[in-house]
Amino acid sequence: MESRPAAAVAVVAVLVLAGCSAGYSQTPTPPPTAEPPDESGTPLGYYDGYWHNETFDLDASNGLTDAQLEAVVSRAMARVQVLRGLRFREDVDVELVTRATFREEYGGVTAPNESGPARTLENAQFEAMLLVGPDEDVVEVRRANRGDNVLGFYRPNSGDLVLVSEAVPATLDDEYTLAHELVHALQDQRFGLGSISARTLDGRNARNGLVEGDALVVQQAYRERCGSGAWDCVGGDGASRPAGVGEDFHYGVYYAGFVPYAEGPSFVRYHRERGGWGAVDAMYDRPPEASAELIHPPTYDGGRYGNATLSDRSDPDWERVTVRNGTSHASVGEAGLASMFAYTLRDRHRPDRAVIDREAFFNREDGRLDPRRPFTYDLAAAEGWYADRLHAYAGDGGTAYVWNVTFVDRANATEFRAGYGRLLSYWGADRRSVEDGTVWTFDGSSTFRGAIWVRRDGAGLTVVKAPSAADLDDVYAPASAA
Repeated sequence: MESRPAAAVAVVAVLVLAGCSAGYSQTPTPPPTAEPPDESGTPLGYYDGYWHNETFDLDASNGLTDAQLEAVVSRAMARVQVLRGLRFREDVDVELVTRATFREEYGGVTAPNESGPARTLENAQFEAMLLVGPDEDVVEVRRANRGDNVLGFYRPNSGDLVLVSEAVPATLDDEYTLAHELVHALQDQRFGLGSISARTLDGRNARNGLVEGDALVVQQAYRERCGSGAWDCVGGDGASRPAGVGEDFHYGVYYAGFVPYAEGPSFVRYHRERGGWGAVDAMYDRPPEASAELIHPPTYDGGRYGNATLSDRSDPDWERVTVRNGTSHASVGEAGLASMFAYTLRDRHRPDRAVIDREAFFNREDGRLDPRRPFTYDLAAAEGWYADRLHAYAGDGGTAYVWNVTFVDRANATEFRAGYGRLLSYWGADRRSVEDGTVWTFDGSSTFRGAIWVRRDGAGLTVVKAPSAADLDDVYAPASAA
């Protein structure tokens, strides 16, 4: 899969969050501070004629004029500078669009849009995670999900910042998403987001954990100042935010991509508390490479994780899927493994058969999801992840894959094998022990089809999927159904 260095970074909704109330009028009031200093000594709390603590009286419910939007954006930039301790190097243009316009014109911007072999490999890894079946396309699933829950996005290099409004005409629903995306613009201006590349799902989640975690820490501090009354803020009670998701919303795919938002802030706070914002700034030169580093912040850059090995042992009828100018293997990481199990918590067809406890994944506060960390990806069944590597193969019978998941020790590998077995059983596969491993077969009534061979060897687990049990050995000898 290609690195997509210029992919958009977006903020997505997890639940309806309360905004803040403020008084509005048509003109900004004078700043309650001294005259602005000259260019050489401009404080962080001042940007383009506006102080961070200015009060505006304006009504945003029916839209904003260009001048009003420019004033709110400049004030927000001053606020982001104060909270993040960094200065913008240039202005940021902000566009407001309706939800319908976002779906029509920007639906593919915030979701990876692989094609050809890259798309085949992407689908194979999500099938291995038991999130999408062979008749589904994860690219389309992801795009449909994003149409419902993206609140805004920023595109590195181009500098486009777009906010999605639930109102018609589009307006600024609140300042929180604006603040979040302005942090991305600041990151791009100071660190060059387009140069921070990653080639696998796990790598992207790790990289985005730094980027999104940084933005969310600032956004949460921004929200606290608005809520306390320290800052006057545009926004109501949050009623204009998305109230829910559609019936076809895919929680499994959502969980697999949400880890930067759930675990990223804790990761950033951990390192900021120990080294200040300077420690976070330095990470842009050495971004985390595995989602496990987000889940377990002390392991960052400590050599705790490595690479899984996998040999091609396929029959000539099964050709390895290779990606030109990209990587020809997939890696889902610890967060991907956790998402496999968490998905069963939201399967509306089997609500009582989830393979993990709800409390293990959902973080609740007073009966509601904790907005600062709604999910935790530190699940027992995925604990001890060291590395994983997946190869996809194409043949006349369809697509197959071979997946190696390696753990730090035999005990963790054994626990994952048991958990993976529960997942296969959950999705309707029948188990049969063979001389070397276990074969699971789907009878055709499930989302999934074909046969899966599983074998543990020490601290590693090998998973082979083929269209039928008879094809297993052709895809990966010695994956035998006998």
